[in-house]
Formats: sequence, C-alpha cells, structure tokens
Amino acid sequence: MAASNSIINYWANTLFALSLGLISVVCYAQQDSSSPSECSASPEYLSKLERFFGSNKPVQDYSCLTNYPAIAKNIKSYQLVDIRNNPDTPVSNAWNIPVDELKLKDFLANRSLLLLGESFSRVQQATACATLKKAGFASVKILVGGIAQWDQINTKKPKPKRQPVSAADFIYEYFNGHVSVVAATEAASSQLNALGFSEHRLLPANTFSNVADIVIGASDGGYDPVVYIGSPADSATLEFNQHLPNLYFLQGGIETLVAQLRRDQLIEYSRTKPQEASFCAKK
Repeated sequence: MAASNSIINYWANTLFALSLGLISVVCYAQQDSSSPSECSASPEYLSKLERFFGSNKPVQDYSCLTNYPAIAKNIKSYQLVDIRNNPDTPVSNAWNIPVDELKLKDFLANRSLLLLGESFSRVQQATACATLKKAGFASVKILVGGIAQWDQINTKKPKPKRQPVSAADFIYEYFNGHVSVVAATEAASSQLNALGFSEHRLLPANTFSNVADIVIGASDGGYDPVVYIGSPADSATLEFNQHLPNLYFLQGGIETLVAQLRRDQLIEYSRTKPQEASFCAKK
C-alpha cells in the first residue's frame, strides 16, 4: 500500500511540474507575440560614425600616385599592369595582375610599372602603393583615376562623362582618405550637415561652371576626388559640357547616402553589440 501511494505521489508531482512548464511556455509565447520588437538605428548614431570608419585606417602611401601629365614623356618606359580582379574588358598591352599576386613576383620589383585600378578610390591606390613598397617594388606608379582616366587619355575625341560613385565607396573614402564634397543646393548642404558631413562646399548656384571652379581649385591638381552631392533632379539640370577626370556624382543622391549609413550602423551594431538602449526599440 505504501509503495502504491509513493508511485501515485511521484506521478502527481511529475504532472504538476509539467503543467507549470507548459503554462510558462504559453505565457512567454503570448507575451512575445503581443509585443513584437523591431531593431532600428538610434537617432544618435550619425554623430558617432567616425568611430566606425576612422579607427582602423589602412596603411597608406601616396608617393606612388601620379597623374598622366607627370609621366607622359616617359610613358613608353612603363609596363602597364591592370590590378583589377576579373576585369570585364582587358586593357591593351597590359598585364592583369592583382596587387596580392603582384607583391609576390619579386622578379618584377625593379621594373617600371604603371598600375591601373578602379577610378575612384585614392585610398585603395595608396594602400596598394604601401603594400608594394613594403614588398620591395621601387619603381611603381599608380595612375590617379585608374582605368576610366586611361580610357579618356587613349580616346581621340573623349566625350564628357559623368562618373558615378556609390554611397559605400564615398563614405569609405571620406573617413579614410582625402575627398572634397560639393553640395548642389542649400537643402543638400543642410542634409549633409545633419548626417555629419560638415566639411563640404556649397555651390553659389547649381551650374557646371561653378562645379568646375571648385574641382580645379579643391582637388590638389587632380589627385583628390571631388564628389557632387544633390538630388537626381539637381544633377540632371547641370549642362555637362566638359570631362573632369576627378569629378564624381553620388549615385541616387542624399537618399542613398542615408540608406547606406543605416546599413553600416546596423552592421557595426551586429559586430560589436554596443550597449545603446535606444538602438533597438519596441514598436
């Protein structure tokens, strides 16, 4: 009889524990479904951007960078090297060797090499220069403006061309290198200030002549890129009648810049998980 009562008590306690567990699960599920949450960037993140992009700057050496007039007389003494990964179209008389492979070819260290890369990022070019110099390459030059500039040089009648730059590339260059920013209108200037890009120039009027004056005066002889930022409508109104090799247009205007900043912030949050209560807020 005692054994029977013990078995009954055992199963009664077990069922009671299971019941409590089931109730807890149901209550948690109801609480979770009744208060859905959404993770969104806090309004304060824009003022903190520089800590995300300026803390781990790549090693840079700008001594390799050159414009075409500086090497035009001796251009035949250089071997062209296309350093792009898997280029869509080959460059005539150029070797295609990315920097990570080129640095291992020490038998080329004393050759006069002219490197052609992507057109916009001077930071990438300066990083390539630092990498190759460390590997013992003493006679390397990197053409500012890259493939796009080389194509213009070798075109008999080059046409004015708008060179686009993505928001991601612009942000990276802004926080890691040298880039001049042109705001098309006062509205664009105000938005840039609100986003933390206070170092920019406001056009007195949204005309191509005003843009050209800033590009010529602010680009350090063509070595630094100049990025025009405005709405797509602002860009469309410019009478683009001259090719400026170091002038770039932000794709999509301010809206794409805002969207990219939010993506960058969310990526940084997922990587470092800072303790910011305002970052993830319930609806």
